[in-house]
Formats: sequence, C-alpha cells, structure tokens
Amino acid sequence: MFVTLDLQSLFKETLTRVWHVPILKVLGSGPARYADIRDGLVKLRESSPGDGTISTELRILRSKGLVEQLSQPNTTKKLWALTDLGKTVLRLIDEVDSLTNPENFQVKERRIEMPISDSQERAAAIDPTVPHPARRYDYLLGGKDNFAADRESAHEIEAVMPTVRLAARENRGFLQRAVKYLAGEGVSQFLDIGSGIPTSPNTHEIAQAIDPAAQVVYVDNDPLVLTHARALLTSTPEGKTAYINADLRDPEGILNDDQLRSTIDLSKPIGIILVAVLHFIRDDEDPKGIITRIIGSLAPGSWVVISHVTFDHMPSAALSGLEKPNRDGRFRARSRDELADFMTGLDLMDPGIQSIAHWWADEAPQPRPTVEDVAIYGAIGRVKAS
Repeated sequence: MFVTLDLQSLFKETLTRVWHVPILKVLGSGPARYADIRDGLVKLRESSPGDGTISTELRILRSKGLVEQLSQPNTTKKLWALTDLGKTVLRLIDEVDSLTNPENFQVKERRIEMPISDSQERAAAIDPTVPHPARRYDYLLGGKDNFAADRESAHEIEAVMPTVRLAARENRGFLQRAVKYLAGEGVSQFLDIGSGIPTSPNTHEIAQAIDPAAQVVYVDNDPLVLTHARALLTSTPEGKTAYINADLRDPEGILNDDQLRSTIDLSKPIGIILVAVLHFIRDDEDPKGIITRIIGSLAPGSWVVISHVTFDHMPSAALSGLEKPNRDGRFRARSRDELADFMTGLDLMDPGIQSIAHWWADEAPQPRPTVEDVAIYGAIGRVKAS
C-alpha cells in the first residue's frame, strides 16, 4: 500500500541527520550492543561521532519509533534493534542509494558536464513514497529505476487497462520514429520536454546517428531523472547534449534557461518533443497557454511532436476504474478535438491526429495493435512561415 504522509516526512527528516542513516544501516544487519554500533560506524564511515553523539542519535531514533531496545537473557544489558517502521525507512533509504549511486552506472562515453550536488541532498529530493509518472513509465517499459509506490500505481492502472505496458512501448516507439523522421528532414536541434528516465535509444542517440552534430536538450522535473541524466546521457564529440531540471508548467523557465540557450539556437528550426507529458497538465494549469507560449518562441519551420492519452476509444465501464490511480487528479486524458485545439496554428503532418499505432506503421513491430489497446493519440505539426 502507499506510504503515509507521516512516513514521507519521517523519511526526509532521517536523510537530513548526519548519523541517522549510518546507524540504521548498522542495525540493518541485526540487533547490536552499543559497542557493536560504534564499531559498525567506524567500519562503515571510517570514523565514529563519539559516545555522546551516538547516545543522542539513538535516543532521537527511538523517539521517532525507528529503533528500540531489546532485553537479553541473563543480563541487564540491552540490544538496540530496528522497529518495523525503522526497517521500512531503511528499505526506502537502500532503494534511493541504489538508484543514485554513480558506481551503479557504467558509462563508456563522456558524461554531460554538470555540477553534481551533495548526494544526500539529491536523495532527499527524491520521494520514493509517492508515485511519479517518469518512474512509473520506466516500470511499464521494463526498467528497474522505480520504487514500490510507482509499481503499485502501475498495477492499479493495469487492472483497468491490461494493455498499458503495450501502450507504453508503443508510445516509446512513436517517439523514436518521430525523431528519426525529423532528423531525416534536416532537424539538428531537439528539445525533449518530459523526457523521463533514459531508455535507449534516446532522442540524442537517434538524432546523432543521422547527424552526429545534432544538439539535444532534455527537460524533466523528477530529481531521479536528473540523477540518471548526469550519469547516462552522453553526446557525440560533434554534437551537444544538456539537461534541465524544470517543469513544463513553467515554459518561461525552460525557454530562458542558460543551458538551453547555450545548446540550442531558437532563432533556427528545432524539434519540440512533448511525448506523454501533456496529459499530466491539468485544465486549470492552462495547457493550451503553455503550448501556445512554446510554439510562439519557435522559428518558422520548427516541428512539434505530441502524444497524449485519450479515452475516446475506451469503454465507459473502464473509466471509473481509472479514478483510483488518479487520486491526486494530476492525470487528464483528452479527446481528438481537445488535442486539435492545442495544435492550432500548426500545419499538421499526415495522417493528422491519429493513434500512435498508425504512425509509420510499416516501420513498427507487427502485427500492429488496435487503437483501443493503445489509447494514445499522436500528432506532428510544423510552425508556419510568417
């Protein structure tokens, strides 16, 4: 089940205490005497905070319900041990460690040049207790960079829409075919907003396979995606790749970002990738206004690639079941007409607003799925010459 808000706060607070995490890790091996905890900290951190600090930290951890003292037979001395709550928090910490430790990533090409902040601050920014679209999408694609909350959210969707994993794969295939097409048309600059956790081949890999000098900027608002971007996203020597930790709901912040401006020339045509991201923008957040602002910043001849979940083809009986995984109201499926309204002012490429299953169908895995199984529209438009 989903972790409560109290545990979210407790988890984040635990990460901010210098010795909380090391003590929990030592006790993760089993109940221990005070002296064993001290020795374990020396082995783990190559230093010990001192007896007074250890005692204080243990008392704080006990007051939070993360550790407890256990009696031993035939002695008055007690053992320190993790409570069930402490074990849960430690599991969350271990998951964050496994997903943010650079040693877990093997990078054969040069890394993006980007300052790396303190690992504890990065971990604190990642909330594993709340499902996030990027991590849930990673799970549906078969990835491992996700948490239990993300997986449970995906399972809830899958219970109502059994083909959701197929839809995720089809969506990824649509993105890859679209980037290949645009690069073949001479597009050498790409802005991929809502890029998600890297899943090869990524936008820059496809574009630079056609034009090694292609320049790509990725944007996402999940700190875990940022961690992977630093470790995994690479570029050819001729090209350039950058990453912005930003939110589509703040288009000005994206368009005026220094990294974007130093990587992409907005006075020349670019390809905007908005794949599976607009359905996370609520109506009250003005999605059309956001798209209009972005399109208005593009040079004539630029391209806009959009994919968007739709319920146009879904049985009405299934719609009520999708309310549970959308408990925060963040998700908003839209109709063909609503998507057409977003793309006002663009020259739509054939076949127009159509199921992603039908875009470049001859280049996609066969047999092709039905529009009902995929439930995602795709559209590509070009900015008209002024």
